[in-house]
Amino acid sequence: MHPLRFIEFLTLKFHKHFLFLCVNALFAGEGDIADFTLDNGLKVIVMEKHAIPVVSINLWYDVGSHDEWDGIRGTAHLFEHMMFRGTESIPDGDFDRLLDEVGGDNNAGTNNDHTIYYERLPSGKLELVIKMEADRMQNLVLNQEILDTEREVVHEEERQRSADPISKLILKFMRNSVPEGHPYVETPIGIMEQLDTVSVATCQAFYDMFYAPNNAVLIIVGDVDPNNTKSLAETYFGPIPPSHNLPPDPDLSVPDREEKITLLEKSSFDIPVTFMGYQIPSAKHEDIQALEVLNSILSGGESSRLHQRLVRKDKIALFSAGQTFTRKGPGFFLYFAFYFPHVKPQKIEATIIDELTSIKLNGVTDHELTKARKQLLAEKVFQRYSAGSLANSLGNAEMIYGDYHEYEKEIERFSSVISADLQRVANSYFNDENLMVMHITPEDLTFGKKLLMRIASIFVGG
Repeated sequence: MHPLRFIEFLTLKFHKHFLFLCVNALFAGEGDIADFTLDNGLKVIVMEKHAIPVVSINLWYDVGSHDEWDGIRGTAHLFEHMMFRGTESIPDGDFDRLLDEVGGDNNAGTNNDHTIYYERLPSGKLELVIKMEADRMQNLVLNQEILDTEREVVHEEERQRSADPISKLILKFMRNSVPEGHPYVETPIGIMEQLDTVSVATCQAFYDMFYAPNNAVLIIVGDVDPNNTKSLAETYFGPIPPSHNLPPDPDLSVPDREEKITLLEKSSFDIPVTFMGYQIPSAKHEDIQALEVLNSILSGGESSRLHQRLVRKDKIALFSAGQTFTRKGPGFFLYFAFYFPHVKPQKIEATIIDELTSIKLNGVTDHELTKARKQLLAEKVFQRYSAGSLANSLGNAEMIYGDYHEYEKEIERFSSVISADLQRVANSYFNDENLMVMHITPEDLTFGKKLLMRIASIFVGG
């Protein structure tokens, strides 16, 4: 081995082991994880983290938009709102008020696969949250007034999205990323015409089916005692009966694409945009870490390949970025660029493909790999300082892999990515038949705006 190569090898090994030492030091004497499952099927994961007297709670329900059927599209997201409207013992508005009084906060989110409820508060008030979450798992009040009010809130969200021309087209892009009839074909916001016909009885049936202990995972991270936490979970969640009519998981597989999909759209946005998405496998697939490292090289900041090529060198774009969009089923590897009106969209597409082809043929440099891997590893390490991030990582691993211990292997997976992996995944996924492109051009761009943009393009990238 060449001496310089050997020094570089030792440097890489040092960085890898240094990051592992950081993680070990961070959790020295704490961070022990315990888990147990109640008789009704609720799995509880508890991580001790005693640095500060705070606790983060995640309650994951295994229900998302992919579980909906035709006629109720948007109901999973609707429930994210209705779950805050109160129970028989905790009136409407008191959930937020009670948390606020003890210095806590909360939020929720719905995606294709799951619905998640989050709380963060002083660890001495853990019982309050466990009691309230158990209460609304079983005793949520559902009536016509609540349904109508929260349905209008969702309508307002949809109106705001529709008013943003780019957001509206991104949703269309996502819908077209899977075949018609696939469980992912509708985004969590749903179809307003269907949501308008959903009845209280349908909502009650949906709630009884999916909001049950055997369809949920409770994650608690912070300054807590596992034995006390188990006792609280048994006291409040233990009496809740399981759901006996959970449907089987939907089939999320997709056939291989046979040809490129191209969508041509008009928008009131003044700047043309191109989105390019390559279909990639499930979040638990062994190629995902390599794809994330590759995405960092291609679009991770101003030194990335695409920014340097599109913005700095060729000066044809104002901005470019990318993301690996992963989920329980197939996801996509997304790139987009905002560019000047005088530039043809085909030029943007061809330039991005040229950069991807270069990696397919020649791979990446050792410097690019080292930098991207270090950045991603640092992000993963620093996320572990936060109880909230830890709870989210544990929940995601449990829901995606079926085993929360997989989160512990995350750093090792990123550390083991090598240059050959990046070239292999580039050749596996960056192919025309696996590509979907959306070119968005302005509906009406005046001569004056075109001229100003043309002048601006002269100075971009300097």
